[in-house]
Amino acid sequence: MTDSKGGKGFSRRSFLKGSTALGLSMGLFGLTACTNKNSGSKSTMGVQTGEKTLTTLTCPRNCYDSCSLIGEKIDGRIVRIVGDPKNPITAGTPCVKGQTHINVLYHPDRILHPLKRAGKKGEGKWEKITWDEAYDTITQKLNEAIAQYGSESIMPYNFSGTIGFIHQHGVPWRFFNKIGATNITRTVCNTGGKAALPYTYGDFSSIDPESFAKTKCYVTWGTNESYTNVHSVKFIQQARDNGAKLIVVNPHRHPLASQADLFIQLKPGTDAAFALGVQHIIINENLYDKDFVENYTMGFEELKQQVQNYPPSKVAQICEVTEEEIRAFVKMYTQAKPSIIRMGFGFERRTHGGAMVRAISFLPALMGVVGVEGGGFSYVNYSHYPFDNNYTKRPDLAPRKTRTINMNELGKAIAGELPTTKEIPVKVLICFSGNPIPSAPNVNMIKKGLEREDLFTVVHEVFMTDTADYADIILPAAHFTEFEDVVADYLGWYVRYSEQALEPMGESKSNVQLFNELAKRMGFTDECFNETSADIIKKGILNKPIFKEITYENLRKNHWIKVDFGNVFSDHKFNTPSGKIEFYSESIKKAGLHPVAEYLPEEESQEGSPALFAQYPINLLTPASPQLLSSQWHNVPYIKENLGEPFVTVNAKDAEDRGIKDGDYCVIQNDRGQVKLKAKVSNTAVKAGVAVSFKSYWNKYTDGNTINCLAPDGIGDLDGISTYNTNLVQITKA
Repeated sequence: MTDSKGGKGFSRRSFLKGSTALGLSMGLFGLTACTNKNSGSKSTMGVQTGEKTLTTLTCPRNCYDSCSLIGEKIDGRIVRIVGDPKNPITAGTPCVKGQTHINVLYHPDRILHPLKRAGKKGEGKWEKITWDEAYDTITQKLNEAIAQYGSESIMPYNFSGTIGFIHQHGVPWRFFNKIGATNITRTVCNTGGKAALPYTYGDFSSIDPESFAKTKCYVTWGTNESYTNVHSVKFIQQARDNGAKLIVVNPHRHPLASQADLFIQLKPGTDAAFALGVQHIIINENLYDKDFVENYTMGFEELKQQVQNYPPSKVAQICEVTEEEIRAFVKMYTQAKPSIIRMGFGFERRTHGGAMVRAISFLPALMGVVGVEGGGFSYVNYSHYPFDNNYTKRPDLAPRKTRTINMNELGKAIAGELPTTKEIPVKVLICFSGNPIPSAPNVNMIKKGLEREDLFTVVHEVFMTDTADYADIILPAAHFTEFEDVVADYLGWYVRYSEQALEPMGESKSNVQLFNELAKRMGFTDECFNETSADIIKKGILNKPIFKEITYENLRKNHWIKVDFGNVFSDHKFNTPSGKIEFYSESIKKAGLHPVAEYLPEEESQEGSPALFAQYPINLLTPASPQLLSSQWHNVPYIKENLGEPFVTVNAKDAEDRGIKDGDYCVIQNDRGQVKLKAKVSNTAVKAGVAVSFKSYWNKYTDGNTINCLAPDGIGDLDGISTYNTNLVQITKA
């Protein structure tokens, strides 16, 4: 473990001294955040008056990087936010979104007072009320629901408005556990891979992204670092400067794909077939590391037998690539060692997403690069998360085991279309740090549920989002600069502190304050509802040697601390039943998947549902744009202007067949709904039969044409993973 001393970081005190020498010219440290012209800071032609102080912050948004930030305050207002120049991941530069935190903080549309609905749901008529009235109304509705339908009729919904340990992962769940509410799964992004990888390696822990620079071949598979993990790109480019090869496997030609030494543009949903076809060649031509396979793996003979079902000719047909491309991948991947395979979340959000991760994960083991510096796989990291969930969430408070609803089925749940919600309807929905319209799947079904007059909905928000439009009570939420928390990367190995820089604006409250106060209004007397963020940080850190330097005092002093695991799996010990990497797994067989790996057609696909495909022959993919993080930031003017209106990218042949020209409006539809978007026609961005449209534009800014109206709310093969990209549509000229 390393902290901010010895050249690998910095203390807040040392930064303050150094910044004095630099004249506090924060622009030297990277891109400077945009300041709202109405922010009220005392500044004239760059000359600022008043006392100047610095504050340590961490971006708590749902991103691999969790950037360490530095805020400059003048007269009690933050006037500039920049990246921490000493942190190796952030390196002084937030992403395009992170540069506009001030625009969010001082946005004129911030909700600053509690509101109650004064018209029909979705009508937009509101009446200002006091917090006392809000609490009285909420507790009354909670008690009525419990008395008539039981506590499971109360359902929380949240996702990634903040990913702080205290305000998202902690205190709110103490309240819902105590009340005995319905539990929700948080299975939108990566749970399929998190479930699949332990069957192979015993863990899903990944290599340090800072080690990317040491690889000789970087394979990015089903992700787009240039949009969703921008700070890793510098490490990839460092590797390329040192002669490394870059391979991109993706249905969408994104910026890194255009720079790649090799771009494999797969037919969506065929990743497992391609991986097994590659392994067919590697094994049959003896290109694998025999010593590593013999000493540290089990099930090789079963894998060898299984890959015979995936000869290059068959795989080329399935994946709509050439045999030459498959062999080019094999040649480049096997001749450049060590190599890294970076697996993203995009291809995993499918009916068989977990199985795809499993199939791809065999490749580093076959090449013997697991546990080697600059080699292995990269997926997600949570091993450095230092908090005890039993303490932060207090599951022991629950009076009994309660039902669980998959959050991907929110629409079905609140519309009463799940068997469990037909029996016990959702009567109270409390939405915090989340905006399901437009970010959750099957938006029209969610609207249907939210329109129920007998559903009491509370939304705790910073802005009047699409979801807030349907609330009965709206509670003003604090911005992350207005409360204290600890955040951690979920790719890098950093634990980061974010101090409270400001008092909450207006009457806004943090999640901790809200749920502690609401618990007391419900009559709960448990001592945990008196704890502050500082209390929880001090008491909640796990008692493990690896976390000995992570203390409240050290986090405040150093801003960030790296938990250093060295080369992951370098001891070649794997927490599997055999103690080895398992190509063959009895455990995954019991979970209902092939004991090795296999390709299965997607639920919505030409092979998997021919009748549906005849009606809807285009596979729609909905990746992230560089300007949005799910639905966050769309209402910031700078972001909104650069984002532009939503569009769909279609292949030139599909466009020609439909009489669509570049810039025409077209209708995209399936049985879940329809949207009208402008078309971008391309020969190379997508193959014929594939379309791409970025998520998750606000519904109100697109006249109801948010793309997740079309997204399926099905459940994938492992751990309840979402299926956004198993999505067939038809496209016609508007």
